[in-house]
Amino acid sequence: MTTYYAFYPADFFIVGFAGDGRRIFRVGFYRSRGELRREMESLFGKVELNEGAFSDFIRDLTRYFSGKPVSFNYPIWLRGTDFQIRVWKKVRTIPYGQTRSYGWVAKEVGCPGGARAVANAMRKNPIALIIPCHRVIRGDGKVAGSGFGKRVREYLLKLERAIP
Repeated sequence: MTTYYAFYPADFFIVGFAGDGRRIFRVGFYRSRGELRREMESLFGKVELNEGAFSDFIRDLTRYFSGKPVSFNYPIWLRGTDFQIRVWKKVRTIPYGQTRSYGWVAKEVGCPGGARAVANAMRKNPIALIIPCHRVIRGDGKVAGSGFGKRVREYLLKLERAIP
């Protein structure tokens, strides 16, 4: 199976993504194209830059970053534990412009009191934006995370107008 990758330059980061031409199995945020390529090669071995394999996704990213709601309804390939996959599927149902708490997600996947476990699953989310982990926030309404990740999350939530 050939793995293709491409990227979309956003404000202060690059959205990088990979797939096989039918499914997307990686979306992440990067500081440079070099960092993106190194990660894709470390995850998938030989990769080919191919924007054409992602033309619909790139079109939707353009809409999204111009402030228009997008559902990112694409075939994906998830690899993780049963718990992680349940969490990621639930998070994928959070509507554009809305947020939910880690505790809410934990309760919804049958693990009340498991907010920390949900946070751990979110840190391992392989398909950002399509699985909108930026929409999962702390119970006190604050955005969790640190450094580059927190900055990206806040940016995306402001873009979606989920936070002032």
